[in-house]
Amino acid sequence: MDAVVLFSHGSLLCGAGLALEAHAARLRARGVAPIVEVGYLNYSEPPFTEAVERCVRQGADRIIVAPYFLVPGKFVRTDLPQAVAAVQAAYPEVAFAVAEAIGFDALLADALIASALDAAAPERWHDDLRRSTDHCRNRPECPLYDTPECPHTGTQRAA
Repeated sequence: MDAVVLFSHGSLLCGAGLALEAHAARLRARGVAPIVEVGYLNYSEPPFTEAVERCVRQGADRIIVAPYFLVPGKFVRTDLPQAVAAVQAAYPEVAFAVAEAIGFDALLADALIASALDAAAPERWHDDLRRSTDHCRNRPECPLYDTPECPHTGTQRAA
């Protein structure tokens, strides 16, 4: 049975993985593979190894790792092959394939143009950062921890 793991770097910022989770949900809804998981190299949960473990527990015998990166930099060329080698050693009965980084796609270019046409004024540049507190997990590693914006440790929530 095939599985897809969307692989990303991860972030210390709470809620940073929401877009990737939304992509995974869309892939599941479209039936791209019987199993779709998200796994991170660093900081975010679940770690890549745990995502692979979930796939194997659900019966995957082939796992396609799709890097959520625009270009194949260090995380794709160096860190991802090391992570795949580690899980391949742990699950020798599972076949692994690694997709290319996203790169250029006309649909992505159209999305970038649409985003540019909807560019925010400077007073809105931190809106995404402020929304991250809606997904706070009370983690000292989060960049907003122990700031006024943190709903757990701050004295007030940013407007």
